[in-house]
Amino acid sequence: MTEAPRGFLLLGSNDVGDELARSATVTAYVAGGLGLLCVFLSLTVAGLLLPGLVALLVAALSWWRAQQARDIPFAVNANHPWVLDEAMGKAEVAIRSSEMHWTVLGDVRLKLHKDPLLGDPLVVEDQEPWDTVVRWRHTSDARLQRWVAIGNTALALRDAVNGHDEEAEEQRRRAADDTELLERTWPKEEDALEEGSALSRWLETARGTE
Repeated sequence: MTEAPRGFLLLGSNDVGDELARSATVTAYVAGGLGLLCVFLSLTVAGLLLPGLVALLVAALSWWRAQQARDIPFAVNANHPWVLDEAMGKAEVAIRSSEMHWTVLGDVRLKLHKDPLLGDPLVVEDQEPWDTVVRWRHTSDARLQRWVAIGNTALALRDAVNGHDEEAEEQRRRAADDTELLERTWPKEEDALEEGSALSRWLETARGTE
């Protein structure tokens, strides 16, 4: 993971990252523990060395997967609800491009699009004129959509803390309802978050403030 801008915290290093990496992290700890136990017992019990080494390999791969899951291209400042329960100032959200450049997001929501020439994933504003925000690297569609869902949840919570701009939100809704110029080829944001997860609950909470 790259370093976040000054005053910002990478989402992968807080509870959001913990949730996304939980399954792989648990597998790493369990496999690592079993592997070390087998290697230790192999000193007295024949045939346990190979299973122990395999378990340690599984642990290493699972740990790598956990770190990959934490690589979320968003960061928030200390006033965001994902950092402090009680904000002391303006909450902000930043997004990282494939070139590792950070941009602090304004009053927008995000959606995914594909570069018509290169096929690269593009993050664009969800209202006209659908300006490109950043370009992302190629990865699975599910992971890209999960990132956008996390980013939009972070933005919704940011707006709840800072005071929601109803006029801007109404403009976004009209743009989404009245135009079909930007065709979506991705699953819905809600589908990218597991039902009942903390992220999905945060999303529902944020919607309730709008």
